[in-house]
Amino acid sequence: MDFTWALAYHSGMSASSDLRAAVDEGIPVGVVATLLDTLKLIRVVPRHLDAGGAVFIDSGAFAAFQKGDVVNWSRVFSAYETVLGHTDRPDGLSIVAPDVIGDQTATLALWEVHAKRVGAWIADGARVIVPLQRGKLSAGTMLAHAKRIFQTDRFCAGIPSNLEAMSAEDCSTLHHHDFHVLGRVILTPELWDKLQALLANNQDATYTADANWLRSRIQKISRAAQRLRHEPTRNPFDTSRARAVRSVLREEAYQYKQV
Repeated sequence: MDFTWALAYHSGMSASSDLRAAVDEGIPVGVVATLLDTLKLIRVVPRHLDAGGAVFIDSGAFAAFQKGDVVNWSRVFSAYETVLGHTDRPDGLSIVAPDVIGDQTATLALWEVHAKRVGAWIADGARVIVPLQRGKLSAGTMLAHAKRIFQTDRFCAGIPSNLEAMSAEDCSTLHHHDFHVLGRVILTPELWDKLQALLANNQDATYTADANWLRSRIQKISRAAQRLRHEPTRNPFDTSRARAVRSVLREEAYQYKQV
């Protein structure tokens, strides 16, 4: 399976020490809109973007779906727009359009309600990822609806890969220039089949992905933090957690095309 993502976002970096470590390493960062405080929204994330970094801000819809919660869209949109208002490099920002996991009808309704706002993000230069939820309609039909509702094709097609994941057959109905796989970076045989279906019709498209990088490395980071707690540091404000995350990132960061 010979394939390298254009960008692979290290999600799960919303906590202060984790985000600081990721930004220090200059990697593509993934965070959740509703977990970002004011300092992160007006300074940390915009500065990373202004330095040429790449940031993926998730809406949190998938986590809400798992918990049975309702997404506070006003809070999500406020986070997106605060970052957009404080960066000179919006082209490095990827944000997720509103959606309802596994529900095409509810997703389409959200798109209709918030079409003007989503269009404004696109006009401001953000890369808006539009999740194509599965259901009775094919992914290709959902994509056509997105183009009609937002009155543009200048957005990224989001491919769900976890619960309610899109099938390879559904992927084969898509014709677009920009794709993002939501929630999966490591190439499994199942994901490879989906990518093959996409590549067959969209060979020259951009392909990115995100996945929670921290979750499977918690124990390793904890051990590194314990070790580093007793080692001197030049920066007294640098936490052992941040130093540990940086250390593990240097060994196990996702692979992506670095230009």
